[in-house]
Amino acid sequence: MSRTIMLSTRSSSIAPIAVVAVLATSPVALADNPPLTSSNYAIDVFQGPVLAPVRMTGLAGAYAPIAEGVEGMGVNTAAPALRSLYSTKHVDYDLSLGFTFPSSVGNTDFDNNGSVGFTYKDFVFTQLGGLVQWGPWGVGGLASLQAYTLGQDANGQMLLLHASRFQLQVARSLLDGELAVGVGLRAVSLVIDSDAGIDSELATMIGASAEAGAVWTPLALPLRAALSFRAPVHGRLDPSGPATTDDAGNVRVANLYLPSSIRLPWEIEAGLAYQFGSRPLQLPWGPDRAEQFKALPRTKLLLTGSVLISGAASNAIGFESFMSQQIEHSGRHVVVSPRVGAEIEPIENRLQVRAGSYLEPSRFEHIGPRVHGTAGAEVRLFRWSVFGLTSPETSWRISGCIDVSHLYFGWGVGVGTWH
Repeated sequence: MSRTIMLSTRSSSIAPIAVVAVLATSPVALADNPPLTSSNYAIDVFQGPVLAPVRMTGLAGAYAPIAEGVEGMGVNTAAPALRSLYSTKHVDYDLSLGFTFPSSVGNTDFDNNGSVGFTYKDFVFTQLGGLVQWGPWGVGGLASLQAYTLGQDANGQMLLLHASRFQLQVARSLLDGELAVGVGLRAVSLVIDSDAGIDSELATMIGASAEAGAVWTPLALPLRAALSFRAPVHGRLDPSGPATTDDAGNVRVANLYLPSSIRLPWEIEAGLAYQFGSRPLQLPWGPDRAEQFKALPRTKLLLTGSVLISGAASNAIGFESFMSQQIEHSGRHVVVSPRVGAEIEPIENRLQVRAGSYLEPSRFEHIGPRVHGTAGAEVRLFRWSVFGLTSPETSWRISGCIDVSHLYFGWGVGVGTWH
C-alpha cells in the first residue's frame, strides 16, 4: 500500500494537511503476454482510479463542476478563477504539496488489466501546485512527478525513471461572477537517467498541448455546470548518452526497449452540481462578502455528477507493461467514466459526510469496467490559533475517505481548517 502525505494552505486559513493512501500494484503478473522486442510502441499515460484529495475522493471524482482550489485545476481549467465561499480577499492564493511512498499489498489490480501487477520498487510520487487570484483573474500551475528505480546497467550505474505531468492555466470570471473560463497548457514527460550525477540523462520524451474549460455559476440558482476539453499529448523519444540504437532504430537502456513515444489521450469532461437546502453554492462579490459568509446557513445537500471521456491511443501499452517489458495493448478504444457524488451536513457545523460511485473503464482488451464505491466524512474538532499564527476563531477538523472496488482499495485521512 502506498501512502500519500499532502499539505495545502490558503491565504484565508491554513487548510488541510491530508494523508491519502492508495493501493499500488503487487507481485508478478502479465506472465502470459509476449515480451517486447522493439521500440515500435508508445506508452498510454492513462489513470483509471481516482487519486485525489480527501473531498474529491469522497465525491467519487465528480469534482469538475465544483472545481475549487488547486485540486480543481486537474479537472477544469477555469478553476483558478473560481472563488470558494470563504475567499473574501481581492488577492488570494492556494498552495498544495503531496508525497507518496510505496509498500506492497497482495491481490491488487491497480490499472484494471484483469490481473495482479508487480510491485513498483523505490517509487516516489510528488504533487505540488499553487494558484493566485487577483479580483476576477486567476493563474495557477500543477505538477505531478513520479520517480522509479529501474535497476543497474552493465556498468553498475543505478537507472532512474521520472514520469511527470504539468499544467499551467489562466482563467477569468465573467458576467458578474456567473461564468468562469480558462485556458492552459498541459505537458507530459518521461526521462530516464542514472545516478552518475550531472549530464547523466539517457533518454527523454516530452510533449505538450492545450486545454480549456468553463464553469457556469448562476447567482440566482444553487447549481454549477462545467465543460472542459484537453487535447491529446504526443511526446517522441530523444535518446542520449549510453542509450544504444540498433540498425532498426530500436533504443535500449539496461536491457529495456524504450518506447518511440508517450501518449496522453484527449479528454472531454462535463459535469453538473446542484445544492438543495438553504446554503447557496456561490455568493456575489462585494465589500460585505466576509460578513455574508459568516451569516450563511449550514443546511445543504450537494449532488454532483460528471462524465469523463478519454480518447484512444494507437499502438500503445500500459505503464506497467513497459516496466515489465511485456506487450499488453492499452487504449485501443475511447472509454467513458461516469461519476456521481453527494455531500450533506447532518450535524450542523459539526459533521459532513460524503458518498459516491464511479465506473472505472479498462484500457485493455477483453477486460470490463469496474464499479467503485467511495465514502468520506469530516468532523469539526476545536478552535485553535496555532500559537497566534491564525485567527483565534480558526476551527480545526479531521477528515477521511475510502475508495473500494474489485481488487482495489484506497483510503485517506487528513486534518485541516473547518469552513
